[in-house]
Amino acid sequence: MEINSRIYILFSLLLLSMCYHGFPSLAAAEGNKKLGISSVGSGSVRTLLISGGGVRRKHQIPNNCTEIVSKSHCSQNTKCKWCRSDVVDDMCFSSLESWRLPQQVFFCDQ
Repeated sequence: MEINSRIYILFSLLLLSMCYHGFPSLAAAEGNKKLGISSVGSGSVRTLLISGGGVRRKHQIPNNCTEIVSKSHCSQNTKCKWCRSDVVDDMCFSSLESWRLPQQVFFCDQ
């Protein structure tokens, strides 16, 4: 019975995390389409192409911690912390946000 309750809790946290982090990014993607901005490439560096002037920005670290996808870029920003998890993907969070994460799921760098 104890294992089932742990699985239920971990599944609930996973679902909650996916809802919290998944939907805002979809809304942002829709907003970017309306503005004529599209992202190109994959990995730890995201390149933006702005259709108006064809400006290409490379190796620019986002200000929003949740948009950072690599540990090295996350650690370069003093306001961000890299948090590891065995249940969900490792992610970058703001210091305040990382403090509020469940410690049973996330282990954040100090």
